[in-house]
This record gives sequence, structure tokens and C-alpha cells, in this order.
Amino acid sequence: MTCEHCDTPDGCAYPIYGLAPHKHLGNEMIGSTVLEPKDQWPDNFVEDPESPGCGVYTECPECGAPNKPEKEKT
Repeated sequence: MTCEHCDTPDGCAYPIYGLAPHKHLGNEMIGSTVLEPKDQWPDNFVEDPESPGCGVYTECPECGAPNKPEKEKT
């Protein structure tokens, strides 16, 4: 099952590759990206060793899909 946060017409949006957790400074999107410190990255993000600052978000932070059964055990 998915939630409104991760549901797409094709099913769960996760896992998904993307930029590490970050923020934008000011009102500009391009050129204002600053990565959050690694010690603040969520457990569902795994950095790509071949592309630092990018990686895989393994599961939905809201419902745990697609790994919901494992997440519920904890």
C-alpha cells in the first residue's frame, strides 16, 4: 500500500534516485542549493558512492512503502 505522499499512477514512487537532503538559500532555485549535513540525513537515504551528494531514497518517510512490512516490525 502507498499513501498520498508516495502514490503515483504506476504505484509507489520509491525507491527514487535524487539529490541528498538539501535546502535553497534565498528565492533562487538554481545556484542556491546547499546540502544538509550528512548527520541529519534520514535513514531512508543512501548516498551513491560514485556520485557524492546524490543517492537513493529507499522508502516513503510517511508510510514506509515499498518496505512497509519491515518498517512495521520495528
